[in-house]
Order: sequence, then structure tokens, then C-alpha cells
Amino acid sequence: MIESYRNKIADIYGISEAKSIIIMTIKHYSGLSLSEILSGKTIDAEAETKIIEALDKILLKLPVQYVLGETEFYGRRFFVNENVLIPRCETEELVDLAVNDNRSETVNILDIGTGSGCIAISLDCELSGATVYAIDISPEALKVAEKNRIHNKANVLFAEYDILGDAKFPYNTKFDIIVSNPPYVRTSEKKYMHENVLDHEPHIALFVEDSSPLIYYEACLRFARKHLADNGKIYVEINEALGDETLALFRNHGFDAVLIKDLSGKNRIIKADLR
Repeated sequence: MIESYRNKIADIYGISEAKSIIIMTIKHYSGLSLSEILSGKTIDAEAETKIIEALDKILLKLPVQYVLGETEFYGRRFFVNENVLIPRCETEELVDLAVNDNRSETVNILDIGTGSGCIAISLDCELSGATVYAIDISPEALKVAEKNRIHNKANVLFAEYDILGDAKFPYNTKFDIIVSNPPYVRTSEKKYMHENVLDHEPHIALFVEDSSPLIYYEACLRFARKHLADNGKIYVEINEALGDETLALFRNHGFDAVLIKDLSGKNRIIKADLR
């Protein structure tokens, strides 16, 4: 019965991803390991019913992560729902860079636009010398982030704050590191995106107007001028199509900045140091 869904899901996502989705769903509801699934171990009736119900939702183009209510990021489990962006592998590369640069440091870190909390929580768990703060405009996203903090036994301090607004910042702290994966997809780029993203992931976390595509980076840099410690660093994920423009913005604000490609060879991260 479950096998009959493979071709239907492949029509939406392709054969390789369809197989991955089905295995992920079976593992979630059955508790079987990958080797047990591949060897054809019997799935009990109750689990099979839940798997079929989940696959039916996936056929309606609901992202599998939202259907299952969770995903994996940097080796940890994170709860997700439609109030937060689904963490991507590119963002794991951002976290990995920050972790490897700062393993032996005692640092205050701020994550701007934390969403599910995956960046902030991962940094807190990986860096023993870090004190991690995180902000987001969405109270619903912060509820998810707090749930993830508890689940992963992290010590991140979350607060509701709009980086584009003029409210008083809630923390009286200088930060050694600012990290962010802000909205950076231009509205004109929506036509290149899959329906399951457009119809379900929060647009506030994804899109910016074509007229001001770097608005969040500009806000981040203004904020950094006030709140970044001497010799502080910034790590941000960027729109691959705007690498040169984003790099120039950082340099114009007085930062020594470099553009870093992701594993797919796309301009994906900017690392910057305050001059």
C-alpha cells in the first residue's frame, strides 16, 4: 500500500526525493531504522495507518517537515510548523562556519530573525563558551523556538523584537558575533519556487521587495554599529544572485567582508569583521 505512493509523490518532487520522503515518514511513525525499512520489516497496522494519512497530506503539497512536525538540523531534532521556515542544509553551512571559527572562544552571540531557533540553539549546544541571544518579530515563531530550546536542553535567551523598527533593544549587551539568515528572496523570484514553499512557509521569513532587497542587511549593519563589540564578527546567509551587491554593502559600512560559496558553488554566506 505504502509503495503505491512512490510514483504519485515522484510526480511532485521527483523519484529521488519521493523515496527520501517516504522513508522519512515511515521512520517517523514506525520507529524502524533505515536498514529495517530497506529489509522489508513488517510495519504494524496502527503505524501504517498514520503513514498513509501523512502521505495523503504530502500529496496535497504540504511539506513533509510540517506534516511530521519536525526536521533534523545540524544533528539535532527541531520542531517546525507553518509559523517558521523549514531549516535548510545551506544554513547548516552557516552554523558550521561560525562553530569552527569560534570553538575556543568565550563569546556573546545574537541571532537575528531566529525562527525555529535552529541557528541559535545549534550554536549554544556546540560552543561551550557562548552565551546566545536570539530575536524574532513573530511571537508564534518564538513559541516554536522555545519548544526547541527545551527539547535540545539549550540556554538561549529569546525576545520579540523587530530589527526594522525603532523600539528599544531588550538586551544591554555587546555582541562578539551576530548571525542571521534574514528574508532575502525577491518577490520577483517567487516564480522559481515550488508550490509547497509558496503555499505553506511563512512569507515574512522568506521575501523582500525587489525595490529594497537588502533591507534586512542594512538594518543588521546599522544595529551592528551600535551593538557589536570591538573585533566583533558577522555571519549571514545571502541571496546567491546578490552576492556582489551584499558584499559591497558590508564594505561600505566599514566591514572587512568576504563572500563564501556553499557546497553547491553558490554565493551563500558573508563573513565580516568590524574594522
